[in-house]
Amino acid sequence: MPPRCPLESVDPQNTASMIEVTMTLCRLLLTALAATCLGCQPRPAATYQSRQQLDIKPDFQSTVQIWKASKDTLRGHSFTLDRVDRRAGVITTRPEISKQYFEFWRKDVATRRDAWEATLNPIRRWVEVRVTPASSGEAVKVTVAVYKQRLSAPDRQFNSSGAAYQFFGDELPSTTGALSVTEADERWIDRGRDHAMEDLLLREILRKAGWEPEESGESAEDAES
Repeated sequence: MPPRCPLESVDPQNTASMIEVTMTLCRLLLTALAATCLGCQPRPAATYQSRQQLDIKPDFQSTVQIWKASKDTLRGHSFTLDRVDRRAGVITTRPEISKQYFEFWRKDVATRRDAWEATLNPIRRWVEVRVTPASSGEAVKVTVAVYKQRLSAPDRQFNSSGAAYQFFGDELPSTTGALSVTEADERWIDRGRDHAMEDLLLREILRKAGWEPEESGESAEDAES
């Protein structure tokens, strides 16, 4: 009688359970590593600036440099321009999946904490820049808003050892009972504003346009009110 292969005695359910445990441990390890690398808490939002007033006339010729600097800065930080409306004074970008920690060549996040967050779970960002007349009519306000969203999707089931190779596809059943996880099951959840990125973009826009950012400018919290 020929000897039995050792793999024949392996219970597929136990193998699937081991895979789930391994994936959970990997997630916990990455989370712990991220927490260790990030160190202390980031600066509070009140210390970031997202709006500054410039003493220039709000006409076409006076705002040329600000307008050009805004577009160049957004492109330089890996954002794709979407709406460019000079008459309304608005520039928006398309939502972009944010930089993961190993993508050192990208510049669409401002802090290490944000890079780790995008590595552990898909995050996307989009930017809105407004160049509008101040209330006095004799100055211009430059406002930067960066919005971020997190991807949410049902977990996938592991019913066999080979299921691990299909983890990133759409062939595995979900834990909710569906036969597969598709794009229709995914949704983007709003995560508020990225004040650190707003501060970084605003400062770069002003410097490219020939203005020095003021430390007394309006904070992110003031801009939201």
